[in-house]
Amino acid sequence: MGAHLVPCSILLALFSFARASVAAQPAPPVGEQTPALRDVFPHVRVDVKNRIVEFDARVPTVMDDPDMAPAFLEVIACIPDTKEHETLVVTEARPSHVHAALLMLGLAPGKPGSWEWVEQKLVPHQPAGDRVRVDFIYTDQEGLQHIDPANLWVKHDGTNEPLQGGEWIFAGSRMLDHGFGEMYNADGVGTLIGLATFGSETLAWPTTFSPDSETDEPVWVADPTHVPPVGTPVVVRLTPVR
Repeated sequence: MGAHLVPCSILLALFSFARASVAAQPAPPVGEQTPALRDVFPHVRVDVKNRIVEFDARVPTVMDDPDMAPAFLEVIACIPDTKEHETLVVTEARPSHVHAALLMLGLAPGKPGSWEWVEQKLVPHQPAGDRVRVDFIYTDQEGLQHIDPANLWVKHDGTNEPLQGGEWIFAGSRMLDHGFGEMYNADGVGTLIGLATFGSETLAWPTTFSPDSETDEPVWVADPTHVPPVGTPVVVRLTPVR
């Protein structure tokens, strides 16, 4: 199967499991108000009717220390022990589980961005797939809830202008065989929601730019005026744009 058909048997099995998990949960009694979101995988919830996927995360590093040089961002959300020093949030949710949850909403994965040498010039290929809005939900130290578009937490290191646009592409990562069976690539390298283009992102930034500083100068950093303190729990909400 091609890269645009990433689910394969593994993700189809995950998708079937998630649907069965939702169906198995009892309906709420008449007149009783309950959240529409249902657990389908560890740390991942889905509201099929209202087309929402959420997963749990946290802020992994201090973003407002004046004695520290700002770290350039390469991803928006990653899994532990991968890119914590280059991300906004870290989650225990598996990227393949988030992928399966997005399939439940009827979204179609495409393919991550890539690069190709053409006549000694590096030519980017933009990612493809359905568009998804990414929001961060957290409660501040005064007890106020915030719902911020993820791009609001990112700024240009030179101009301090925020990253424009709050939509990502459901690229769907890809399946790779490292000699011990097929593996969903983002589960291994951690690139759940990307910013730079690694070619492994589940959700990719619409415009490709290289993580190699010799190809593209890094410019995006976390905005400490918006990012909450280290350790703050964050719910990442994904909603289709259409």
